[in-house]
Amino acid sequence: MSAGAALLPAGLAQDVEDAIAASEPAWTELVNANREVGSTAQHSLAVKYVPSRYAATYQAPNAGLFIGSSNFTWGRGVYVTGVEEPLSTAIYGRVGVVGRFDPAGWRAFDARNTANQQLYLNWLHVQVDYPEAVLTVHSDHWLHEFRNLFREQFHIDVVMFRPDETDVSGWYTRTSDTWLAVSDWDGAGRLTTGYSTRFLDVRLTILIEEEFTADDPALTRSPQFTISRAATTPPNLPGDARAAYASARIVRVES
Repeated sequence: MSAGAALLPAGLAQDVEDAIAASEPAWTELVNANREVGSTAQHSLAVKYVPSRYAATYQAPNAGLFIGSSNFTWGRGVYVTGVEEPLSTAIYGRVGVVGRFDPAGWRAFDARNTANQQLYLNWLHVQVDYPEAVLTVHSDHWLHEFRNLFREQFHIDVVMFRPDETDVSGWYTRTSDTWLAVSDWDGAGRLTTGYSTRFLDVRLTILIEEEFTADDPALTRSPQFTISRAATTPPNLPGDARAAYASARIVRVES
């Protein structure tokens, strides 16, 4: 907890700390479900999709995953899913890269929980600059900056949340999936930029045939091919992706 958190109204900071503690079992369950090879493996596996122009980058030794600094759902961070939901973010690119991460000591905030969502709103409403966020043209900037500040104040390493965009047919992204916003820290405990140090041995592992374009409004994305005209999730893809990652192969998923 940062000094800023200590200035919050009585009890609110402790409520957030309690929510972080209460999120630990759900985080542990997710970590265990995505272990690299079996439940005793030290590392879990995460998947991130990138545009096809980056494919060559992840077929060779590389710097890893880049920390997104745009106005994403929970602010600055690396956005991934576990390998058990290997197609969930394929709406953002055809190249699925997989990397290891060691979750030991990570502090999680489960934003899938409606009580925790309300707790964040309670925190938001007491911020001095909250009127600026809702009463001026600068709303987009401030509302995302607040999410960064919230994560910094309580040193939240990972936020678990439900997808806020899907493919129009729901064949790739399910509303019950879990997306992760992962934090990287500088020496002062601030969210940092550049390449993440959280993910190791990142490489191209899944290649999808489909291509998506954002709809208007951009709450869904539409496929461009739909060659099979049906859902294309291979039933054993999580296991196949693990095996492909271990042997440096590529799993191909038809449209």
